[in-house]
Amino acid sequence: MDRAAHVNTWVGVEFRHFLALEAVGNEASFHRAAEKLGYTQSAISQQIATLERVVGQKLVERPGGAQPVRLTRAGEIVVQHARAIEDRLANAQADLVAHLEGSRAPVRLGYFGRGVGALMPGIFRRLDTEENAHLQIRVVEARRDDELLAMIRGGEVDVAFVNLPIYEDECEYVPLLEDDYVLVVDSRKRQNVPTLEELAAMPLISFKQTGKTCQLTSYFESFNLEPNWVVASNDIESIYAFVASGRGVALLPRLATLSLGAEVELVELDNGFPRRRIGIAWSAARDQSAVTREFVAAAVAEAGALSAAGFRRQAERVAA
Repeated sequence: MDRAAHVNTWVGVEFRHFLALEAVGNEASFHRAAEKLGYTQSAISQQIATLERVVGQKLVERPGGAQPVRLTRAGEIVVQHARAIEDRLANAQADLVAHLEGSRAPVRLGYFGRGVGALMPGIFRRLDTEENAHLQIRVVEARRDDELLAMIRGGEVDVAFVNLPIYEDECEYVPLLEDDYVLVVDSRKRQNVPTLEELAAMPLISFKQTGKTCQLTSYFESFNLEPNWVVASNDIESIYAFVASGRGVALLPRLATLSLGAEVELVELDNGFPRRRIGIAWSAARDQSAVTREFVAAAVAEAGALSAAGFRRQAERVAA
């Protein structure tokens, strides 16, 4: 059977059938799936039955009684592909909106914070041209990379800052910079460069660690050391306040230190901490608009300007 013949056997399937199957899998209940989608329970049952008839396999296990229903392996496979279809439809809608708005379409930027904002002034300066007089940037925040990548796949953002590496066939990216870790201390207290053992015993402050950002704890543990974390926050002002008040020392990527005030200073470390790698990513399924391509180019240029000697000089000026 050729590809066209295979596709023709699915002609009766509508997207609502996939949504019904996904809802049943998520809710483990036909009743709750119906409530979620605004259907009657019988309508959900009919949609699942139609899908099973077309597919030719059982998609939902129905144990009966009060026991929860669950997807079969075949049902999980169908839902996995249905989500990919949903992402492509969302991308198509995003492309149509961008086409309609043309050069006035805003760049929707996925953003995880943690010092990345230090790149933005330079990016805006590079984009400050007559052609970009109407440029708008809409920031959509998320703390985890999986959330940002889901936003890219679903067409919710055009580009996003991400921690590298990423393993997503649906996303393309370019690396921006490698960001080393420094120690931020109260400027009233002289601090020599600590050994790794001494650092682990200090009252440590840092960004909240999730996913790739837990590399600090993992690095300590690789030397059989347990770090003494006392504060974890995604708010750089809170971190600054704790350090400036002498409550602890902060282990931060250098990029996050460029906005700190004069009451703290940096101590360069030689403990071998792995560098934070930052990139910018977008959907491989979408055509980038001209302004989005310009934004990516500006981000690459600004990151390059901050890296190496220029990056270090900026950090030293803040600490002075």
